[in-house]
Amino acid sequence: MKSRRAELIEQSRKQLAEARSKYDLVMRDGNGQSLYEQAVKLKLTRKILSPPKTVIPCSAELKDIGKADPCLIVPSTIPIELLPPHKGLAVGGQVLAISRTPLALSSYLMDESWRAQGFWNGQPLPIVVSIRGAYRYLVPQKSCFFRFEEFTGSDIDEVSPIQPDERDLKLGRYRAGADFADELTVVVAEY
Repeated sequence: MKSRRAELIEQSRKQLAEARSKYDLVMRDGNGQSLYEQAVKLKLTRKILSPPKTVIPCSAELKDIGKADPCLIVPSTIPIELLPPHKGLAVGGQVLAISRTPLALSSYLMDESWRAQGFWNGQPLPIVVSIRGAYRYLVPQKSCFFRFEEFTGSDIDEVSPIQPDERDLKLGRYRAGADFADELTVVVAEY
């Protein structure tokens, strides 16, 4: 019997194969210009670890899917097993346009979330970030986006995150940001 994770990986492989048969992996706009170059100009690219790669957290307009926000564009060299949990999967040729999303973390905070280590109650240990001077908001490990109620990644203070206190975790004194597994669209592209 297959595990749920194995089923999801197999489903993602099928989705990716279908999209690849219909579209190219290279991201180009309607004029044939590279959308990756546009992402670099807009300073949307982020380098993350584990394995080292450049990703593009953004909002995107996709053929057959429409608006995708949040959207994480990843290089096609990444094994499908390492893709983050996601709602939808697309390929570079489906991308019509990209733009900023207020949900994206800053480069510094994204680096910190990817460096975070440890576990608490069997779950990856998040980092605690500050919004309006209050260190109360949890960002899950390996996150590229954040939202809690009306706050988004763009609202997070540009100060160093901290490790959560276990006692405060037990007492529920932190506010956990969304993990976006139910909303995230991952685009596999060549760039």
